[in-house]
Amino acid sequence: MQMKARSASQVDLASPRSTEKTIIFVGHARLPQSLAPRDSSSVVSVEVETDMASGTILGTSVKGALPLGARLLEEVLAGRNIKDGPQDAVDEVRRRYVCPSHKALCTAVANAYEAYNRQQQQGLSFS
Repeated sequence: MQMKARSASQVDLASPRSTEKTIIFVGHARLPQSLAPRDSSSVVSVEVETDMASGTILGTSVKGALPLGARLLEEVLAGRNIKDGPQDAVDEVRRRYVCPSHKALCTAVANAYEAYNRQQQQGLSFS
């Protein structure tokens, strides 16, 4: 059985882990217009804190999703390797989160992974 890392909701967000060893990748997606709240953002944001040495996702933060959906995403992503790509995580969210906004949540996840891929393709030094 694979051990999962603690989710961001279980970590003191005021003090980041070693900033020299992790990078946070962010993805955004628009909610369907019919679901967008009138008094707040119509965007779902997903932050994925990644240990760059191993590729392990250490924590996840979600804004713009319902609390249980955010918790599910934290659970799904915790301990996964960002190098493996988003498909398995996105498939699990699609299967387990039955909601009109699940497409936006999945798109935000895929966009966070894409941010990782862009960083790798640009060959940005991590040191």
